Amino acid sequence: MRHHPWKFPVLSGILFAVGHYTPLLVPNFVSFLPMLVWIDAHRERPLGDVARGGIVFGLVTYGIGMHWIYAMLSISSLAILMYLGLLVLFTSGAALALTLVGWMRRFTHASFGLLLPACWIPFEWSRTWGDLRMTADHVGQGVARFPFLIQFADVVGPYGVALFLLAFQGLLYELVTSWRTTRGKRAAALLLLLVGPVVGYDGWKWTHPPRADRTLRVALIQPNIPLVLKHDPAEVERQDRVLAEMTREAANESPDLIVWPESARPGLVEHWLDNPASFAMPEVQRLAVETGASILAGAEYARIRSVQDYEIYNAALLAHPDGTLDPAWTAKVYLVPFTEGVPFRPLLGPLLEGLGGELRWLSGGFTPGPVTTLRAANVAIGILVCYEELYFDLSRALRNAGADLQVVITNDAWFGRTVFQDFIADAVRMRAIESRSSFVRAANTGISGFVDPLGRYHQRTGLFVPAVEVWDVPIVRGRTIYTRIGDVAAWLAIAALVCASWAARRGQRKAAARS
Repeated sequence: MRHHPWKFPVLSGILFAVGHYTPLLVPNFVSFLPMLVWIDAHRERPLGDVARGGIVFGLVTYGIGMHWIYAMLSISSLAILMYLGLLVLFTSGAALALTLVGWMRRFTHASFGLLLPACWIPFEWSRTWGDLRMTADHVGQGVARFPFLIQFADVVGPYGVALFLLAFQGLLYELVTSWRTTRGKRAAALLLLLVGPVVGYDGWKWTHPPRADRTLRVALIQPNIPLVLKHDPAEVERQDRVLAEMTREAANESPDLIVWPESARPGLVEHWLDNPASFAMPEVQRLAVETGASILAGAEYARIRSVQDYEIYNAALLAHPDGTLDPAWTAKVYLVPFTEGVPFRPLLGPLLEGLGGELRWLSGGFTPGPVTTLRAANVAIGILVCYEELYFDLSRALRNAGADLQVVITNDAWFGRTVFQDFIADAVRMRAIESRSSFVRAANTGISGFVDPLGRYHQRTGLFVPAVEVWDVPIVRGRTIYTRIGDVAAWLAIAALVCASWAARRGQRKAAARS
């Protein structure tokens, strides 16, 4: 420690990032251990030393974790501002959480098995609110690619998974560092009480999948249209032709529903509210009649009252086999800050809206959509757009709104060939387990596929290739415990944080009185 003072926070940061973005499982169970060594080694030193270790941890973790932003540099050099801003924001939060762990450890001597989840989970929870909400780096998301291990998420949700992982690491540290003492033996017993029920429940659910009420034959279209061509007026005809050809190919398998990705339909749907006939996608509606299937199409949708008074949505619209366009519609709820919606609009709106040139990437343009379901072939469908698959609260809200099936439509070409592509696609696994509902993921350039209620992928596609996939999707109705009760695990962690803070403050006062 004396000769290499920063190796432990650096190692923890690397392990955390590796656990999230590679197919390695072990780092998710040991990533905080080096950081706990650092905290204990600095227990009697000023809190600033612990904070500096937390800052190093955050810089390494998020510096690596946000590597996907480099792919966006090909679109705009402003991506570097996003990188630096998020790096500062997330690093500050992580350093604060770990500093709290160090402070409480010093004045309560409580187990890391309690302190680590009590401090870290509220930090994660705090970032699910407001215009800059983000959940990608949440501890629970890192194990989404291992569905067998997270079957218990249908009871406790993603924060319950995080609580398990963090408590495991804290207790493992106590066991390894104090294994001959009463403290170590207590940690061993608690580890068994923690792991045994989780593994037993996982095994039982894995071998007893939920019974499907019916199946829905669904086709997904992965057109693989490059970003540089998406909004090129000269490419509209070619894009229409590609979508029509792939839709007809899918129709050969007699699907009930055909899903296009986010913003797949080129051109804006201009709906003048005083002219109901203007609410139309003629070419999509004709395809629905021709193929005899409902078509769910991602499209930019404008609701216009006048030339100066309108809203534009990153929407999903549904054309039925009889050629009608469903009057119900839905759209992206959680907009990407700046590029889709201006955060803190009362303050920043007057400064950023209407910018031109490269600065247009800071001016937003979309309005958040409603949380609602669409209905095709007598199945209620919840829609998640783009990175909304990361937001467990939105998926849960759709399930509670009656969604029998959930569909992700996205255009992940923004992320290039980074490992973030697999990470964000795998997040769907946890959403499926949390709600025990099937998911369809249709991505413009991949990764697309079908996920069953156990979190298993079917017909998973590759990146940057055109693809048409068809599968009989099991429709499982009913709500899980997590869907009903929500993020109780987060509230338990917050309560533990309050209690531990009170105990630490009391211990600090006693220590000051003795000195």
